[in-house]
Amino acid sequence: MRADAVAPPLPGALAEEYTARWSELARRWAARPGTTLGTLGPAGTSSELAARFLAAEHGLSIELFATFDDVLDHLVGRKVEFALVPSAYGGLTRFHWHRDLRLQAFFPQATPEYGIAFGGRRSPAPGDGPLVVAAMWEVRRIYAEVVPPELRDREVAWVDVSSTQQAAEVVAGGGAQLAVTNAPGVRAQGLRWVARRPGAEIIWTLFGRAEDGEDPERTGAAG
Repeated sequence: MRADAVAPPLPGALAEEYTARWSELARRWAARPGTTLGTLGPAGTSSELAARFLAAEHGLSIELFATFDDVLDHLVGRKVEFALVPSAYGGLTRFHWHRDLRLQAFFPQATPEYGIAFGGRRSPAPGDGPLVVAAMWEVRRIYAEVVPPELRDREVAWVDVSSTQQAAEVVAGGGAQLAVTNAPGVRAQGLRWVARRPGAEIIWTLFGRAEDGEDPERTGAAG
């Protein structure tokens, strides 16, 4: 480290920053009941469940969107006041680096169970042909982690979807044999588990627009 470099904040300072951000947000939300929070839908996504937790605690109004690109557009366009985005989302940098937005707060919270599920009466059997699997790009790795040995050597033909719930809907509608989805998706579409794993504790980020007169770069930039 150079002699003139700024040392990273101490853990105590980080804790103070975390507390200060949440105190400010809680104050703003208490002053404006029904503040709109946008995140990924439909109902049953891990994002919707985390948003529902915040809404119950702080009297927020939730708006669900088909993609996080839609969430970003509505936040920038002042159609929602805050956005809730999981750290696991591959496009999170579009929120972090947007000149008109600011990271307001963050918190850890576990997702529901995730895994591989099928529709119909029986799961796919071992064979030579490809398996058609509906999954978000961000959770594809779960497939390789939990797929049972009898299916491990099967080629996979991926069907891209925007949410865990859409993956479950695609399987229920016959558009794929398997879905990488979560427990609410399995229940909502009447699917059955092939294999599953506990949820993961991830960081949830809350973004808002930079306040009038505030320099979005006032905290510096990483790089």
